[in-house]
Amino acid sequence: MKEMIKKYRGSLICSVLVMLIGILVGFTSTQSMWANVFFVVTDCALVAIIFYDNRNRQQSRKIIGMTMWIIPIITLLYNGIARLVNMGADMENLFMAVIYYGTGLLFMVIGNYLPKVKQNNTIGIRVVWSLMDEENWNATHRFSGKLWMASGILCMLCGLFGESMAALVVYIISIMAAAIISILYSYLFYKKKLATGEGLKIQYNTKKSVIYLIIAISTIVFTIWTLFCGSIQVHCNDRDFNIEAKGWNDYTVEYSQIDSISYEENVLQNNNGYRTNGLGNLKYAMGNFKNDIFGDYIRYTHASCHSYVVMNIDGKILVVNGENDAETKEIYQRISEKVSKERK
Repeated sequence: MKEMIKKYRGSLICSVLVMLIGILVGFTSTQSMWANVFFVVTDCALVAIIFYDNRNRQQSRKIIGMTMWIIPIITLLYNGIARLVNMGADMENLFMAVIYYGTGLLFMVIGNYLPKVKQNNTIGIRVVWSLMDEENWNATHRFSGKLWMASGILCMLCGLFGESMAALVVYIISIMAAAIISILYSYLFYKKKLATGEGLKIQYNTKKSVIYLIIAISTIVFTIWTLFCGSIQVHCNDRDFNIEAKGWNDYTVEYSQIDSISYEENVLQNNNGYRTNGLGNLKYAMGNFKNDIFGDYIRYTHASCHSYVVMNIDGKILVVNGENDAETKEIYQRISEKVSKERK
């Protein structure tokens, strides 16, 4: 490990400096703090794993360098975006653009280098069939290089349709396909050599492999589920209305508590807002938020709609909406009528 540190000392110092610059760029952004902690821990772990594997001593300097620079560059980009958002940039469009184009660029770079990766236990398509057979390793990485390049291009094309849900689905599928098809190719290459008598049968723990497969599939399913989970329903009763939320706490307000109510459009765009405690994904935002307009406020909103019902409730701001403008207007009219009756 000491030999590897000495060999890559210059690149290691430069990458650490870039990461520090990124952290300093987003230093004033509250929401960047925990992300930066994650980046630092991940980078330290990744570098330690790479340097600990003795087989990486013969690895291409470009491959090791690329791996060392991934996290620092992501840190710099992330904090740069956080600073732009704090300066008034459109958070939603900026975030999605960076996700699509950033992932696409990363996959294209990885795809370019994959065919050059030598057999090791740390970097590349590390499955039992490629690790046990150098020919399988080389064939898998040549194929995967082209596949990951194509996946990167597809991710960038999805960026042209940033607000489309179909583009998001294609984006997720393209990423998953790049990994799954690469593994499948390695297995089929192994089976082909085994059928022709050129390869040796690999003895591996089937039970352990099934467990790993279940964990991998469960992780993918859970990740996708968290991007879309939740629901928001507003129910108006005689004396109060109730927000029924799946994914966060329900919320009930008596009409007599409402000091003012208004219908607003695009009020939550370009306001330097962020979540302080709650749920936020691609479809919903629920819980406690903070922005330049309302300060600390409570929010139960659909991402698909940019019109809102804004209420002042005993000095606290509550923002709700429906799935679309028509549903939001209906919520506003129903609550307004109830509030007017309560005041008479």
